[in-house]
Amino acid sequence: MSETDLIRLELVVEDEEYDVVTGLLVRIVSYGWEEESLPTGETLFRVHCDNTIVLERLVSALHAWLPGVQLEQTRIPRQDWTVAWREFFTPVRAGSFIVLPPWLLESTPLEGRQPIVIEPKSAFGTGHHNTTVLCLDAITQLTEAGRLKPGMRFFDVGTGTGILGIACCLGGMSGLGSDIDPVAVDNALENIVINNVADSFRIVPGSAEAGEGEQFDLVIANILAGPLRELAPQIMARMKPGACLVLSGLLDVQADTVEAAYAALGKARRVQSGDWVALVWGE
Repeated sequence: MSETDLIRLELVVEDEEYDVVTGLLVRIVSYGWEEESLPTGETLFRVHCDNTIVLERLVSALHAWLPGVQLEQTRIPRQDWTVAWREFFTPVRAGSFIVLPPWLLESTPLEGRQPIVIEPKSAFGTGHHNTTVLCLDAITQLTEAGRLKPGMRFFDVGTGTGILGIACCLGGMSGLGSDIDPVAVDNALENIVINNVADSFRIVPGSAEAGEGEQFDLVIANILAGPLRELAPQIMARMKPGACLVLSGLLDVQADTVEAAYAALGKARRVQSGDWVALVWGE
């Protein structure tokens, strides 16, 4: 492999195979990967690797655990991801917020919205995805309804770039963000400094277990349908009585099974954008 190239490994798996693949990735790949929920309900995994030993271990493990899995390998040129982002990163307006990169802050009219400045790296959550917009809209609506107030505490599970927790902090809340991807943790730590909320937003590695020992006024999880179902007991345990919950990262065909996992909370309000859905409790 050329020093200027990466290998992109892609695979599409059924819902019942999701746990196997994520388990193998957690054990073998230490620097994160991409996941995309497809309209079919399947999940596309995309891993970029410059280490042939790691790649061979991963491919071998995937074939051992999922003998029929189809893997596609592509050689792609290494690039400066920040430069690549600059080519298409445009401001995103969602609820009472406008999300933009540092180089557009001075030149973009805020239009009465609160700016969230995101330094785009490879972590998920720049505001361009429908699910992030849905969550920012939900935070805005809960705030306008008086359900979220300054001084309250939030827990952002799968924080990514930290965008949703930053939005909460801008509303006077404080809280905790967790992510299993070390790249995301580093990017979120950078973004909370850029947005001057480092004193009110703590970022830690991990998932829903990171909030153990505390209950929150708001829990947000913009991840994927499979983890949302699996983490339901832990997520609900992190909620104060009467707390708000916002879940997203799921397609409309997945919403029923995710909502069923949280049946103890009653019926959720559904907000939809295209094929993507957010579930909101506590209004």
